[in-house]
Amino acid sequence: MITIGVARWQTIKTVRAQTELAVSQQTAAERLARRERERERAADSARLLLERLADLYDWLPSLPDVARDQPVLSSHARQQCAAAMESIRRGMRTDLLLIGDAEIRDRYRTLVKLAYDVGWRGIGRNNRERQIRDVRHYLRYVQASLEAIADGTPPPVTAAPPSLDRSDTEAWLPPALPPHWNDPADGS
Repeated sequence: MITIGVARWQTIKTVRAQTELAVSQQTAAERLARRERERERAADSARLLLERLADLYDWLPSLPDVARDQPVLSSHARQQCAAAMESIRRGMRTDLLLIGDAEIRDRYRTLVKLAYDVGWRGIGRNNRERQIRDVRHYLRYVQASLEAIADGTPPPVTAAPPSLDRSDTEAWLPPALPPHWNDPADGS
């Protein structure tokens, strides 16, 4: 009789251990699947934001003209730049929310602020060419950050954004330039 009780106890213990193992494996699989879905949503959102940034990149030379009555370049370019600015701002309230990395979200928000500071607020208006280069370089930095999210790779190192109202004429650059930064085939 004692042998039957011990055997039953061992069977119950084994079944309980197998049940706990199965539950923990299922929980881990669900957690992994959830993380993968979140990563995929973040990658899709990053790609959408990259498209928005490409539109702004095309019209950056008109950024300082957005609030001017007499643009240096054409009125059409000014309107396209303003539309691109609105698009990146809209992306900040939609697509950006699906990216879980708070630092990448902050970089994108900073870019939107820089674009609006140059375009609508006129900050740093004394040096038009440097303004454009500062925003272009920071935009490329944000692009590299979003590409890292889309590719599942580490983002560029953290860099303080440019100060638009500084006195020097040198354009802002991130601290660590990617290898393709000065490649003319890169489109910059």
